[in-house]
Amino acid sequence: MRTKYFQRKIALAICALSFILSIGWSCKKLSIVSTTTDAVNIVGYLDEHPDSFSLFRQMLSITGYDGFLSVYGHYTLFLPTNNAVKLYLQKEGKTALTDINVDTLKDLVKFHLLQDTVYTISFTDGKLPYLTMYGQYLVTGANYQNGVTHITVNKQANILVPNLREGNGVIHVIDKVLQPATSSLAQLVVNNPKYSIFGQALTETGLYDSLNILPGDNPDTTRAWVTLLAESDSVFQTQGINNYDELKAKYSNTGNPKDVADSLHLFVDYHILYNANYLADIISSSSFNTWAPTQVITTKYTGDSILINDDVFNGVHEQGVELDRAGSDISATNGVLHDAAGLIAIKKRSPFPVYWDVCQYPEIMSLPAYYGKQTYNYTLTNLPSFITDPGPAAPSYVYGGAPFVNGDYLKIPLGANRTPWVELKTPLLVQGKYKVWICYRTAGRDNVDQVSIDGVALQRTINHHTYMPSGTDAEREAQGWKVYTSPDQKNWTGYLVGTIDIQTTSQHALRFTNLQGTDNDFWLDMIEFIPVDMDQQYPRFQTDGTPVYAPVVTP
Repeated sequence: MRTKYFQRKIALAICALSFILSIGWSCKKLSIVSTTTDAVNIVGYLDEHPDSFSLFRQMLSITGYDGFLSVYGHYTLFLPTNNAVKLYLQKEGKTALTDINVDTLKDLVKFHLLQDTVYTISFTDGKLPYLTMYGQYLVTGANYQNGVTHITVNKQANILVPNLREGNGVIHVIDKVLQPATSSLAQLVVNNPKYSIFGQALTETGLYDSLNILPGDNPDTTRAWVTLLAESDSVFQTQGINNYDELKAKYSNTGNPKDVADSLHLFVDYHILYNANYLADIISSSSFNTWAPTQVITTKYTGDSILINDDVFNGVHEQGVELDRAGSDISATNGVLHDAAGLIAIKKRSPFPVYWDVCQYPEIMSLPAYYGKQTYNYTLTNLPSFITDPGPAAPSYVYGGAPFVNGDYLKIPLGANRTPWVELKTPLLVQGKYKVWICYRTAGRDNVDQVSIDGVALQRTINHHTYMPSGTDAEREAQGWKVYTSPDQKNWTGYLVGTIDIQTTSQHALRFTNLQGTDNDFWLDMIEFIPVDMDQQYPRFQTDGTPVYAPVVTP
């Protein structure tokens, strides 16, 4: 929900602006056509409008790139006006384009071109889906100034006229020349006095060298493009850290930060994410792997804030660190830099039990007419964000009363002629080894499912129709069964599907895959992840969700 809301706000602003501009500013009516004969090609369009674009046309002639832009293809051109090119020349201290190195002009032209057609309706507040021909991403967004909305490109230019459809692509007219990043992530940080402490940490750990490689020259393709979260000196100062030596004294446990096992080295590793993740990418996922082995950061979009590691652990809320938007989405030659408004540090945690009521999720809890009152039937187009369902059937939130925990359950129509599988995104699980219990109401027909976590199949399949055997708590637990409700209800069953070794502290994907049975509703109440060395029997839960703990045994 958070991702869709954030992108929807940006998309609506951009779409509205695009519509207005396409009507009021375009030199021609926007008409998407399927042939190449209704419009001139890109070079032809420039030749038809020399008063506006003769200087960029000259750049194409000097570089020789007018050749491929004169023939059939699919391109997107961010086209600077003559005034934009004049401003660029003035900035560079040049009087003519012929005064600029040809290779520099080639790089500039390639930075304005994508090898596919992208209209503004596809823009989001983040990177475009394709690399430029130069090899870097462009970032678009909406900028509100004096009551006017502008579509921005790379925080450098505004789009004046969008979506000019030509025979071999689309043109967006811009008011500034776009200039590619020339600094690596390492250079961006070290050369900015704002980051003097973090920059020295990069150097002293040896990670400067790892972040100072062009993607094409990096032998490790998994680390070619990266994301860096950096704290400014002012952030460190709020933590009583006034210089690098104090940072080293606090975080380096070996005295040798170049040691990959040193805690300061790991501290910096924890600030580096795989791939170039702009802000729109960050809010599209709940967690990201870092360079620190088995360590992840979690992300959350709330209100207008993008938060790192804003989590609830064992019932306690831990305040996250906000990413400062003004200082973020800074492109580098090998990735993107974000400015952290607080200290981001690895948190050492021990595994703790997670008693997950699968009906406590934001999309239903925000509907007071339904939550805790009546059934809500989902369709495949409005599924809760934590559920993935390929269809054709969709799940339902069902208010069923006692003895379901909190009186409700998730009805999942699993079966060969219904939904072959369904996947749920778990709450945050701390790295460790857990027993996984599925808590549900037994059903009237046989239906056998395989449970897997992150693609790893657990040891026991589950049959919705099988009833819990009789016996003592210990006897049933030995067979992989337990009571999870209070009071005990025969048809409400806790079933052990196996043990899983969670490798990273993160959310994970739990999937039910139907193996046998064609028509059965799975009445899922809870899923419990309990560390293997903890009590598996208690707490149990009353209908109102109150936990009931094990009786105290008096000696």
